[in-house]
Amino acid sequence: MKLKIADLRLYIGYEVVAAMAAVLLLDRENRVICCFAAALLHELGHLLMMRLFSVRVRGLKLRLFDVLIEADEPASFCADICITLGGVLMNFLCAVLLCPFSLKLGLPHVMLGIFNLLPVMSLDGGRLLYLLVTRRFSPRAGDVILKLSTFLFLLPLMTAGLYLLFQSGYNYSLLVISLYLTAILFFKH
Repeated sequence: MKLKIADLRLYIGYEVVAAMAAVLLLDRENRVICCFAAALLHELGHLLMMRLFSVRVRGLKLRLFDVLIEADEPASFCADICITLGGVLMNFLCAVLLCPFSLKLGLPHVMLGIFNLLPVMSLDGGRLLYLLVTRRFSPRAGDVILKLSTFLFLLPLMTAGLYLLFQSGYNYSLLVISLYLTAILFFKH
């Protein structure tokens, strides 16, 4: 689904709409809604940093497991680092504010912030690793190191996801996320 709001191009994948409809129908305890709110605030953190550094947003793509923010022009190295960390900082700020009152509301922010710091392709930690490596070496070296780091972190994550699934009999979320991130490793150009 494509929308245009002023100069902003917004793309929302149909799988996102379907997943949200399923969540609204099936999530009686609102756990997924709390995670979705944490993800939305995470992306808002990136957008606020972009605004702070005067980087104009051209488009937003919302897909099932990630959001792509497109800018008009590339940011400086320092601005790019701050923008990359903006989402995680927003999550940790929300966690500090919410955890004393409600772990149900604060914990998703803590988990999302920590998870996004993993040096894995398509996560903020992976973007940060790539920026730091390409500051000293070539983009090709950055790609190789990022793919290696992604593989080294996803293998134990996938193993933990399998273990969690077998132990609980129903919790497959970590396994699905690690499989998705692994697929990105092999299919991303």
